[in-house]
Amino acid sequence: MKNIKIYFIGVLAILLSACSGGISKCNDKDVQKVLTDIILENRFERFSEVDRKKLKFTYSGFMSEMTDKENKTQYCKAQVKANGIINSNSMKWDAWIEYSAKYTDDGMVYVEISRFN
Repeated sequence: MKNIKIYFIGVLAILLSACSGGISKCNDKDVQKVLTDIILENRFERFSEVDRKKLKFTYSGFMSEMTDKENKTQYCKAQVKANGIINSNSMKWDAWIEYSAKYTDDGMVYVEISRFN
């Protein structure tokens, strides 16, 4: 696959079931869920919702690039892989992503992807 650099402007938030107000970790499950939702909407938009649900995402190689304690924001890098069978064809995709994550005061997780490599 060719390398693509995209600056993601939109942001997606979901309610947290646990801890709010602290500094997120790069590998928090809630952060990974939001990352998956953002990637599905922006990298796999050509597939139907049914086909998108067939993709399994895995994350590895988490790196904390910087922690902004004042703004409670973690800047991260991770490798993401998607695998699945769509229309009888094997689908594989992987990329390194850079993103920021923070828990807001009202119990939400805020994630922004700044780069796909």
